[in-house]
Amino acid sequence: MIRSTLSLGALALLGCGAAPPPPATPAAAPAALAPLHVEGADRAVIVLLHAGDAVARASDAAMADERFGPMSTFKIPNTLVALETGVATDEHFALPWDGVTRDRAEWNRDQTLETALRDSVVWFYQELARRAGHARMARLVHGMRYGNEDIGDEAHVDHFWLDGPLAISPREQVDFLRRLDRGELPVSARSVEILRRILPSETHGTAVLRAKTGTQADERGCLAWWVGWVEDGADRTYFATLLASHDATHVDALTSARKAVTREVLLREHVLPDASEP
Repeated sequence: MIRSTLSLGALALLGCGAAPPPPATPAAAPAALAPLHVEGADRAVIVLLHAGDAVARASDAAMADERFGPMSTFKIPNTLVALETGVATDEHFALPWDGVTRDRAEWNRDQTLETALRDSVVWFYQELARRAGHARMARLVHGMRYGNEDIGDEAHVDHFWLDGPLAISPREQVDFLRRLDRGELPVSARSVEILRRILPSETHGTAVLRAKTGTQADERGCLAWWVGWVEDGADRTYFATLLASHDATHVDALTSARKAVTREVLLREHVLPDASEP
């Protein structure tokens, strides 16, 4: 018996076998964003996800993966639920004001889906959730893989995004937004297009920023969200900014800062065009 002393490489050259591939070089982790320093905030994070990237970048990796109540950023999926279930026909669907005077004057009037999203009218979206019902809401929140997917029991159907148990991380927010924008949610293209039309937007040169705020201020402290995406031609960048404080009296400072801080980062990362450049 003759023992072969040919190497694996030689066998491969002879067609007798394949040489093992060289070990894969691990992909380099994306560079972290610079930390955010916001007056009044105990913690602050922004997460950016470019459409073609596999991994998002964050200014605070730990906070990016921590779950918080979505507050009024849930009006994005809530709008889709209302449209998918037929509770709302389109952006012109209207509900009369319930007559309860609230702190924000713009809430104390009749609303359409478009005005309620623009002005973040809580009572309107609570009524949409009640009309959709617990079972349909739970099915769609699960299907959309939104955060921890937990909307509690039927008693929570009109406030689970405000008081819990629903929670979502900033990194999960950008993943959800990318799937929404790509048409990868279990909802119709029509519902997504209506949402896109009425989601609050800003124009920056050739870029359009579409985003929704969310705010909490109570005994738990305060949160100030701003989540959305920037469209510039075929380019897309999804973002989620969250400022947090244990002191609810800081809410005005945080709500004033969230958009400015986000725009600064988007400019620095060349997501938004610099208006000062020719």
